[in-house]
Amino acid sequence: MKNFCYLLCFSFSFVVSLDFAEAKEDKALQQQRHTAQKERQEKRNQRNQEIADATKVFREMTRHLKNEYQAQLKDLDTEFELTQVGLQADRDAKIANAEAEYQKKWSSLFMRPGKQWTPEALKEVEKEAKAYSDELFRLKKEAAENAHNEKMAIEEQKHALLKERDKNAMDQAASLGLTKDYQPILATAIGDELTKSDNQWNEREQKEVEKIQERNLQTVSEFMIGEKLREWERRNMDEDFTLTWDEKSELQKLVTQQTFFNTLLMQSAREEKVGQQQFMDQFAELGKETKLIKIKYNQIRKTNEIKRREEKKKLQGR
Repeated sequence: MKNFCYLLCFSFSFVVSLDFAEAKEDKALQQQRHTAQKERQEKRNQRNQEIADATKVFREMTRHLKNEYQAQLKDLDTEFELTQVGLQADRDAKIANAEAEYQKKWSSLFMRPGKQWTPEALKEVEKEAKAYSDELFRLKKEAAENAHNEKMAIEEQKHALLKERDKNAMDQAASLGLTKDYQPILATAIGDELTKSDNQWNEREQKEVEKIQERNLQTVSEFMIGEKLREWERRNMDEDFTLTWDEKSELQKLVTQQTFFNTLLMQSAREEKVGQQQFMDQFAELGKETKLIKIKYNQIRKTNEIKRREEKKKLQGR
């Protein structure tokens, strides 16, 4: 009986010792985990502060950088405006000369004594009207092309300046760490496995790193995608110019006929030799064709507007 009591006391003492050892071990693990958690939080706070400071410095630097290059861009715009004045004057002089020469020819055709409106005479007048209208259109288009080419040349110079500006900005962003890939500050297992709290931390940290990348991308995106965006805009300018003059070219053919029929209508009204109903029917048909051409090009422009809106979003990563 005495031996049994000794055995029972010994067993109880052993169990108590085990419980005490486990409790001591659990407390040590908790302390280690608490210390690790504190260190991770300090690293996260330090990282976030570094990014906030870098972003502030970058925005201030780019504000000064934009102002610096803006003065040069303004000089190029002024240069273009002065060039445009000269081109416009040259265009107006050529058109004035063409109009004067045409007026002389036109007057001689209608003021010639005893003029008979035979089919051959009408063809002669129509030929002269078309030649004048085509020449006037050629002069206007040539002047517009010269102006457009000058504008695109200035845009090329501006593009080079802005490319240089963007490179300076991106170099600064890289030096501040705004373009690097941030690695998550992850919890590691202390003891046999990660705790529920550790897993939750790691999930939040993964999402936080993704948000950091997105915010930094937004901060530098203006300078990172600037070159692609400007090249896209210049292509659109060329496309719009071509579209405008394709439309003008189609309308020009109708304008020539309208001018010709309008002149004959006024002449016939004075002389009462030519029936006016035929001309009125022609005017109605020309008016319809003019509207159809404008509808066609309006549809093209609206379609382009929608497509470009989506293209721009893709370029901007939105």
